[in-house]
Amino acid sequence: MPMSFQPPATFSEEAAARLRNVSRYARAFCYAAGSLMFFGLVWLWTDAQALAHYARSAIGLGDAVLAPSVRGYWMAFGLAWIPAGLFILAMLQLGRLFRAFGEGRVLVEENAAGLLRVGWLLACFGATTPIVRTLQSIALTFDNPPGQRHLAITLDPGIFAALAAAAALIAFGHVLREAIRLSDENQSFV
Repeated sequence: MPMSFQPPATFSEEAAARLRNVSRYARAFCYAAGSLMFFGLVWLWTDAQALAHYARSAIGLGDAVLAPSVRGYWMAFGLAWIPAGLFILAMLQLGRLFRAFGEGRVLVEENAAGLLRVGWLLACFGATTPIVRTLQSIALTFDNPPGQRHLAITLDPGIFAALAAAAALIAFGHVLREAIRLSDENQSFV
């Protein structure tokens, strides 16, 4: 499929400056969100009180006895990196996409593919989060005495929001790809 390129010169200088400015802030937000996920996860799993609150609320362990073994802690911590890693990758990819926009590369196939990647990464983030939380509930309690082990399955609005955002980005990626194809087709007639 031919790649379409819209050079920065086709924009007015004022429009190009606005695009660079908006994309710079959007890119910074994406990188900040990815960084917050990384550092927030490290903080959460190194602060006993924050971890206990997270286990009782987000993981769904409620009134369970929380005295995870070393292996249970590290297993649950390792599992936490699956959705976190997917979110961080999505934010890095989105930052690259905004960089391309800021450089004036707007209607290019690479951007449509990048938008689809972000959508699929967020879809995987949304789909894996409840699975990981369920596995974490097992890991954090499997060394508890019999009768005090837990299997918690939780869903929250944030998961559905991530899935809805993912679906919108995937749809928009397909629409952008089709718009690029139509633009290329129309330019070939000129």
